[in-house]
Amino acid sequence: MINRAKLQRLAAREGTPLLIIDHDIIRANFLKLRKHLPRVQLYFAMKANPEPMIIQTLHHFKSGFDVASLQEYQTVLENIPKKDLRGHKLNDFIWDKIIVANTIKPVATLQQITGYNTLMTFDNAYELEKIKQHCPDAGLVCRLRVQNVGSVVELSSKFGVEPGDAANLIDRSFDLGLTVEGLSFHVGSQCCNIDNYLNALEASAEIFKEVRKRGHKMRLLNIGGGFPVPYDGSVPDFEGLADKLRKEIDRLFPKSIQILAEPGRFIVATAATLIVEVVGKSFRDDKWVYYINDGVYGTLSGVIFDHIPYHFNAFKRGDKKLSAVVGPTCDALDTVSTAEMLPELAIGELLFVKNCGAYTNGSATTFNGFPKAKILNINA
Repeated sequence: MINRAKLQRLAAREGTPLLIIDHDIIRANFLKLRKHLPRVQLYFAMKANPEPMIIQTLHHFKSGFDVASLQEYQTVLENIPKKDLRGHKLNDFIWDKIIVANTIKPVATLQQITGYNTLMTFDNAYELEKIKQHCPDAGLVCRLRVQNVGSVVELSSKFGVEPGDAANLIDRSFDLGLTVEGLSFHVGSQCCNIDNYLNALEASAEIFKEVRKRGHKMRLLNIGGGFPVPYDGSVPDFEGLADKLRKEIDRLFPKSIQILAEPGRFIVATAATLIVEVVGKSFRDDKWVYYINDGVYGTLSGVIFDHIPYHFNAFKRGDKKLSAVVGPTCDALDTVSTAEMLPELAIGELLFVKNCGAYTNGSATTFNGFPKAKILNINA
């Protein structure tokens, strides 16, 4: 983690708001996943942070990429060094390095990516009909609906076929002449409940058996993402979770089954720090309110979209008092926190927020005309 003195120097040089992404931390997080889940092929979830230089850093570690749209698909290809594609057919690279993990894809997207044997998920018969017509060479992965109990961001209400219906849907795929390569699930983002994973693995193993009985062979299981980030002391230890997950995978699935995962938050959340400036202050409701030059319509969009509380740190020392921090826009929704312990600050002083690498700049806007934070990549 960058020390306070360096943060201040970078802010003085670059201006604020400034989002500093440390690629040494990205590498360390990626290698931690690889160490504790050695059997799992990792596909970075682009939605967590689409910064192009992150793609370049992870590509050097032979990471794959989980994309949800044609734009993300193209961004990956644009940021892979052309020399790494020499001697390879593009469809071979795409098959090994890109999975379209959005179960619903526009027809125009399917038409653009046909011909590359792209791996993609589905969870309903209507999507199969679209794929059959517009991208029949795709390798399909049937996404299951699994429990998301205790996860910060719940996904099962929107995605996944009921496990009891999965075999029939897979039968339908083969009847259409399509190829189903395997299953996928997602236990929800920032999952602190290991039972979500264990129950999903058990359900997946049973579906593999049923599909095999029906004469179809599948060769991969995608366990999604959701690995928890230590935002605070309440988050369970990752090593313990990974140990249980690794043992259950080995118990239920032979080595002939490829295991994939789509981590996003775990790789990038702790790798970025945001520096903001106090541009105004007032005393309201018996506490200081500090107006900063970024907010929930900008880098701190995760307050709304990601349900993560961000906490502010002051460079200034002194007695701390209950304070509020709000963004610069004309919307009262633009309130980042109503309960921060901060020393009394002057206009022009700086604050910083750690663990701002996931679901921040990726969902930032320029609402009210306020520009997005400048991104500074270090150790890239």
